Amino acid sequence: MGKKIEKIPVDEDFQKHMHDGHRGRLLKTVTDGNFHDLSDVQKLEFILFYIIPRGDVNPLAHNLLAHFGHICNVMDASYEELMRVKGIGETAARKISALLQIFDGYQMDKFNNNYSISEENVFLELIEMLLRFKNEEHCYLFGIAPSGLICHPRHFARGSAGKVNFDGIDVTHYIHTFKVSQIILVHNHPNGDACPSKQDVNSFIKIANMIGFCGVKLYDSFIVGRNGIYSWNRDTFIKTFATKDLQVDDIKKSQQKKIASQG
Repeated sequence: MGKKIEKIPVDEDFQKHMHDGHRGRLLKTVTDGNFHDLSDVQKLEFILFYIIPRGDVNPLAHNLLAHFGHICNVMDASYEELMRVKGIGETAARKISALLQIFDGYQMDKFNNNYSISEENVFLELIEMLLRFKNEEHCYLFGIAPSGLICHPRHFARGSAGKVNFDGIDVTHYIHTFKVSQIILVHNHPNGDACPSKQDVNSFIKIANMIGFCGVKLYDSFIVGRNGIYSWNRDTFIKTFATKDLQVDDIKKSQQKKIASQG
């Protein structure tokens, strides 16, 4: 006979709070599939329901929008920036700053073991979504199984632009743990050019040597910037982004500038 599962007590006060009044109306609107019909303040209120289970979050939503201007800026804000807003405490600031990590983890988990490296365009769409609009530098590592499936995505580090590198020891540990046949390195240049910097060159050479020593092939190293996605192995942009302030000719100039600096 299986073990009896204990029923978790229901917080009746919380249930009543969620289903009555303003919170209840917003909840019904969203569950009916009409989230996009809400105003920006209402959308942010609904997000804050998950951060602050009780109380009126309307004034806080107004304060956040007054400070940051848009919901996306609230979500992108650092813990320190959020703490500057009236009404935001330490716990709330940490929870809000963690939301994007949850969303990114969701996307990577759906991608894991579902796509082959032959479907590179799908992979490029994933890393564009993960990194194109990030305000901090992030480093990711993806494995490729012997079957060709992209697997075991891992977020390795984050920080200010130019201050984050893949740690060689962490990469070798990853290889030995998951027994992948190839790996893909990915990082971004926040709000910048995707062409590799001198720091990128030094880090790439160091890690490529380590990977080779472990008997694993480096499929490629991609850099995501505001102007596109750069492939290290192909030494060119393999995807360009159309923006108001950047034309395709500017990408060519960036490449020419990189070549000249290495000459």
